[in-house]
Amino acid sequence: MSSLSTDELAREFDGFMSRAGLTIPAGRRAAVLASYADFRAQIDLLHGRQDHTGEPAHIFALPCLGDA
Repeated sequence: MSSLSTDELAREFDGFMSRAGLTIPAGRRAAVLASYADFRAQIDLLHGRQDHTGEPAHIFALPCLGDA
């Protein structure tokens, strides 16, 4: 997971929004910032080291219908 503190995450978010020229309304900032924190956590999860046991192959077999 991200090693950023809440304040660091907010500063990073504000910097990205500023560079993008976006203004987040004050009433929505907390919700958007929480979404950004979740987004960062997902990025950290996806970029983490994964091995073959993390997502086993999906194997299925069709039932035998006999001599139909």
